[in-house]
Amino acid sequence: MDIPTLPSKVPGYDLYIDGFHALRRPKLLQGSNITHVVSVIDWKFQNVWAALRGFQHLHIPLDDVYDSNILSYFPRSNAFIHDGLKHSRPSQSTNPQEAVTKDGSLTPIAGGILVHCAMGVSRSATIVIAYLLWHSRQTTTIRQPSGDPSSESPEMVSLPPTPLSVDSALRLVRECRPQVEPNSGFIKQLRMYEAMGCPTTQQELESHKIYRRWMNSREVMDALSNNHAPEMAHISFRDEEDEEDEDAFQPRPLDSLADKVEALDLSNPEGDDPTEITNPDITLSSPAPATPLPANLEIKCRKCRRLLAKSAFILPHKPPPHRDPSAKQSDDPCAHVFLHPLSWMRTTLSQGGLDGRLTCPTQWCGANIGKFAWQGLRCSCGGWVTPGFGLAKGKVDEVRVSGKKAEPGSEEGNANRRQGYASAVRLPPSMKKGASNGNL
Repeated sequence: MDIPTLPSKVPGYDLYIDGFHALRRPKLLQGSNITHVVSVIDWKFQNVWAALRGFQHLHIPLDDVYDSNILSYFPRSNAFIHDGLKHSRPSQSTNPQEAVTKDGSLTPIAGGILVHCAMGVSRSATIVIAYLLWHSRQTTTIRQPSGDPSSESPEMVSLPPTPLSVDSALRLVRECRPQVEPNSGFIKQLRMYEAMGCPTTQQELESHKIYRRWMNSREVMDALSNNHAPEMAHISFRDEEDEEDEDAFQPRPLDSLADKVEALDLSNPEGDDPTEITNPDITLSSPAPATPLPANLEIKCRKCRRLLAKSAFILPHKPPPHRDPSAKQSDDPCAHVFLHPLSWMRTTLSQGGLDGRLTCPTQWCGANIGKFAWQGLRCSCGGWVTPGFGLAKGKVDEVRVSGKKAEPGSEEGNANRRQGYASAVRLPPSMKKGASNGNL
């Protein structure tokens, strides 16, 4: 005979986690004042199933696999859980003095929430952690006794939020259920949700650039798995995305999205790093993010001087830890500059090829400046970037520009102009600085 046991209760919350078998004990759940049930399982529930009678029920049909999109359900599950925790019903206390208030009504008590999946290990824990992340970022209001003894009304005081991280929320849940272990795909989605600031509504979630990039990357991967180039509607052109920002090319503030993500503890043994969160549509073979590029770097076509990209759209990468012996040994082992997809590539990518050449967008120039491959490019340093959009360093110039415009007639302006002439005009060897006069 099975001994009835209560589901695992998250410390400090009326939140319970368990497996599917918890639904076989509805009287035990009601005795624990559980009023709402969240089922995170791909199973067909009958409308009149006796086990769920008397409970508010939310069904999330989802399999426990790496690529299941559990992130899209977070706003809905958070709202349902939050409403359930505020839900109240008359107390079942046997002591009449405890159950009746001054006005004669029954004392309301808070409701509890059961979140379950098949085993109470991955899916249910992910939903609970998402709620903890969201709830910890909401301003709370408490009742504080008034300083005036004659006043009976308490004073409402707002407390600033104390946000939890994914790791701290996971530790909290493991205090009550040590076997909790969301799969690596769910952990990455939780980190994405944290990086986005834990959006409250479905619209806020779906309009966020990180979520859009991730959804586009899923469509791209589906197309590539069928050996097809992705649809143009599923390609994220970064320069068009950043047109909404005030200035995409200025140095980012210290509290920017990328800095918040890089500050997270992303020590997941399965390769969970900040690049995969901020750029979920790009895969790098580097074990850790490369050193960020200076914010004033520009990439220009060497033939016509057309601006191709700025620092915000360059993908820095590092050689793999064990370099290929065949890779060229030099001071700069990388012969390519890798970029995010940019709008000037639209004409080439719209042709539907899985790979091909990248040419200068200037109509009269059309110089061959690089190549692309949706299934990935291998740099000369041995590292892979997938998908790869690489410009050959021998075909482009890397130019550092000043962030502040100098007056045309000032000394700084003249120096900048001379530097610009020096970088734009190629001199014969005999005329370069330090060379002998030769025949001149």
